[in-house]
Amino acid sequence: MKNSLRALALTVFTLSVAQAQAAPSSPLGSDLSVRANFTWASKNVARGKERSSDEGLFQSQLTLEYAVPTIIGTSVYFSGYSADSFEKVYGAGIRRDMECGTLDIGYQHTSANSHFVGTKNVQGYTLAPSDNEYYIGLVLSKDVFLRPSAYLFYSDELRQYNFVVSARKDFDGTDIGLSGINIVTKLYAGSIYASESNWDAANSYLYAGASVDFIYAISPNASVGTGLNFAYNNDDAVGVKGIPLNTQGGVFWYRFFANFRF
Repeated sequence: MKNSLRALALTVFTLSVAQAQAAPSSPLGSDLSVRANFTWASKNVARGKERSSDEGLFQSQLTLEYAVPTIIGTSVYFSGYSADSFEKVYGAGIRRDMECGTLDIGYQHTSANSHFVGTKNVQGYTLAPSDNEYYIGLVLSKDVFLRPSAYLFYSDELRQYNFVVSARKDFDGTDIGLSGINIVTKLYAGSIYASESNWDAANSYLYAGASVDFIYAISPNASVGTGLNFAYNNDDAVGVKGIPLNTQGGVFWYRFFANFRF
């Protein structure tokens, strides 16, 4: 019931904001953009692993990006992300447009909202009370058939490297009879490695996933959508006395989301 009410509240909120944006409004400035995203997901999944046995996760993210006037093609951004009662993430970074694509360098700090170390009823996944992560990535230009990207993350607290590659392709839903719908497909694969770790019992594994989103634009600055997702990991870590943690396998989940740009 709680999750259903959250999904309903998300829908009402989206329609209200979209209607407000339909009227002319003063821009924040040509150099500053603000993006907001609100999502309800049926499962809590990250980097190929289901992180909690609780059903439903409400997520929100706000990003401010400022185009540096004196350096063409360069912008700085700040973001805040909250995953229900699970965690909060604050980040900052810089993007630089180049001939081959966009270079993205940044930092993010994660804190567990309830300051716990292990996730209840889920073996093989550990959420540290706080963590610092640094990343560098390259997103290739939009004019290629598939828009690929590659990112490398390093976690201070988990002493863990995460290398992930992905590809994205957008389709016009009109081609398959879904007028007004934009279809976004994504594929990704990652490798997590750590020779030692302060918290995480499962240090090294491979993961992969795919998603398809159906997005409807309510206004030039607001859209809603739903998505289907799948992820798989091959983690065969063992716990105390060599007992398998049973984290290997796949998981399906679905999402409802709303995107805004101001």
